[in-house]
Amino acid sequence: MLVVFMLLLMTIGVLFMVRPGVIDNRRAAKETEIIAMIEASGGSVEIPDMQLPEVQGEEDETFEGYEPGFEQDMGSIPGYEPEEGAEESKSVGRGTISIPAIDLKMAVMEGVDRRALRGGAGWLPSSAEMGAPGNCVIFGHRMKKYGRHFNRLDELEAGDEINLSAGDGDVYTYTVTGKETIEPEELFNALSSHNDGYSLTLVTCTPVGKGTHRLLIYAAMQP
Repeated sequence: MLVVFMLLLMTIGVLFMVRPGVIDNRRAAKETEIIAMIEASGGSVEIPDMQLPEVQGEEDETFEGYEPGFEQDMGSIPGYEPEEGAEESKSVGRGTISIPAIDLKMAVMEGVDRRALRGGAGWLPSSAEMGAPGNCVIFGHRMKKYGRHFNRLDELEAGDEINLSAGDGDVYTYTVTGKETIEPEELFNALSSHNDGYSLTLVTCTPVGKGTHRLLIYAAMQP
């Protein structure tokens, strides 16, 4: 009986160690599927049944004292209104973002709530469209697993390229011009000060696992 009990404990331990990797692979496959749907759409596309597997650490990789998502940051941003009565099973894909320097490619979803950010990065609807004048603002989480979502965003340096691809296939290339770390309540002022020309701001939480501050990456569209 003791041997059987020990074997059972060992089996449970192995399953416990393997499970996060299996779930993460399922999640990555679903995210790749979402990207494929966006690229095949020729425009914005409704993504049904976006039930991504939960990832260990997803809840606490955002911000201390905050629900996952950036809704708490939005109160200071004029023009932002959370969508009321949205169907829980549907989200909208707007395009993709790719950053060669950190080997990143993600879907860009419409909105910055928890649901949108589980499928990829989230475009702030009150900001400029991809490739349009003004400041296009895109939010994303940082996962604890290396290379996941905006995990490596802090590695970007001036001159690195960020490519935004709209659903219609148009690609807009932005070049990183700078970065800074701010308090959450400083977000609106930071975004407002980068509205000149054709700008892009990527927003994430920092440090990973705590998220007490916001990391902003600034970029300008190449002519």
